[in-house]
Amino acid sequence: MCLLVVATGFGISQGIGILQDKKGVGINTDHPQGIFHIDAKKDNGNISIPLNTSDDVVFKPGKNELLNPFSKFYGHLGVGKVNPNVGLDVNGNIRLQDGTEAATNILVSTDSLGNAKWIAPEKPVIRTGTIGDKLPLRLDGGSTNLTEKTLKLEPGRWLVLSKFVVRNGADPGGANRPRNNIWIYLKNVTEHPTLDDKVYNTILGVPVEQAGFYIGTPQLAAVVVVPKVDKNGQKVGHQEFEIHGSTSNVQYKYITTNDYFQGSYFYAVRLDSGLID
Repeated sequence: MCLLVVATGFGISQGIGILQDKKGVGINTDHPQGIFHIDAKKDNGNISIPLNTSDDVVFKPGKNELLNPFSKFYGHLGVGKVNPNVGLDVNGNIRLQDGTEAATNILVSTDSLGNAKWIAPEKPVIRTGTIGDKLPLRLDGGSTNLTEKTLKLEPGRWLVLSKFVVRNGADPGGANRPRNNIWIYLKNVTEHPTLDDKVYNTILGVPVEQAGFYIGTPQLAAVVVVPKVDKNGQKVGHQEFEIHGSTSNVQYKYITTNDYFQGSYFYAVRLDSGLID
């Protein structure tokens, strides 16, 4: 004797009994919303559209998409949702534990296959130097090294930011005071060590107040690249940078000061996570 039963689907209610349903298999529900539907708390109600779905798990087939002909072969899993429309559709929190999780870690891809793991986020790499106080500025024909502590940068790409403040030490007087500028220079002293070697990464000039305190605040922003290997083929541990300054008019006897406009700064922020060839 042979018994053949043909049906489009069935449901399991209360763990026993088989109920036919055209949509799929249901556990703790008589109205499955997908190929396989679990109502963990059995609280959907005996209605076609479930009421409480936060504890439900639903498997549904993929949909035909014009731009992705393979989408229909991908199933959708809904957790806390009965109508998932992506591969994994979760209404609630997700916990991924692989031994690398931590309170402040972030999930990142580790390869082109979509594998991922928790890692500690990178903190910005900052290097600092300092600019001296009460240093006189020379004429544009030369320059004054204003650096008290050089900026030491390892191989990579860096954004260098600097500012110094100047005020006058004298007043030429008269209605025809000469107009003037203050110049700020960034110099790689590893490659160009002597003061007379006037090779600068960048040069910027700013005007100074023509009355009152005669204060100026030259500021500089420059991107520099420190190579891993120098021009002689030697491995680079770090390169050192200085801030220099000059004036177009020495009659004012400009000097640096850290007493106004929050003083000076000289630092660099690493822009790349890898090294530059």
